[in-house]
Amino acid sequence: MKVLQAIALLFTFLCIANAWEGEIVFEDNFDGNSLDLNKWEYQEGCGNEFGSGNLQCYTRNNVAVQNGNLVITARRERMEDKEYTSGRVRQRTNGFAYGAYVARARLARGDHLWPALWLMPLNNECRYEEIDIAEYRGQAGEARSLEMAGHWGRSWDALTSKGIKASAPADLSADYHEFAVLWLASKLEWYIDNEKYYEVSLTDGTFTGDQSKWPCRGEPIPFTDPSNWIFNIAVGGNFFIEFPPMDPNTWTKPTMEIDWVRVYQG
Repeated sequence: MKVLQAIALLFTFLCIANAWEGEIVFEDNFDGNSLDLNKWEYQEGCGNEFGSGNLQCYTRNNVAVQNGNLVITARRERMEDKEYTSGRVRQRTNGFAYGAYVARARLARGDHLWPALWLMPLNNECRYEEIDIAEYRGQAGEARSLEMAGHWGRSWDALTSKGIKASAPADLSADYHEFAVLWLASKLEWYIDNEKYYEVSLTDGTFTGDQSKWPCRGEPIPFTDPSNWIFNIAVGGNFFIEFPPMDPNTWTKPTMEIDWVRVYQG
């Protein structure tokens, strides 16, 4: 019986290890003790350029590399006109189009904390394309819920958006999980721990039905621009409009740890 169990475990491991095919064209395992500035850049500021209605300033002081993880921390501290600070980093290179985008991470816990793993092109002028791989609310009652979505259109306020609020089998802030999107020319597929939770077609008119939202550059074919990783924790905003007021005393884990990130192509 033990031999059979060992074989079954090995088979399971191999299936998981081989879930993503192709060449790794981008990778960071966050070794060392500082952010690799050849791969990443800090995004800092207190204005609306990083999200309207959010309550945080982004500062590099809230980003660290330690114990083999990228660690982003939200804090209750005043900066300029905001009462909270947090961190946000963006992939520095020109990005990629299509492939499997995978990150192993442990998400943050606490009222109105909004950890996110997502993709967006460097240039969104007249063509807005955003893939939200994992958007999480830190509320205790949302521990197993995760939002996954694609947004495409002329601008951030003229979009067609498709996504779901998925229910995972575990508290996504308690341990590490693999969050992924498989981006194909025909569709987007979202995964947690190699299990597919959602997919949306890019060819059946789902995103292109409203011509008033079509981008004003490029062909009206959704999700074709090379995109870059963004990791951040936002605080507050419209993502929590239906929730009770924030209680910072619930911030039992105001950190998001990212163990590694990869992009597979081919």
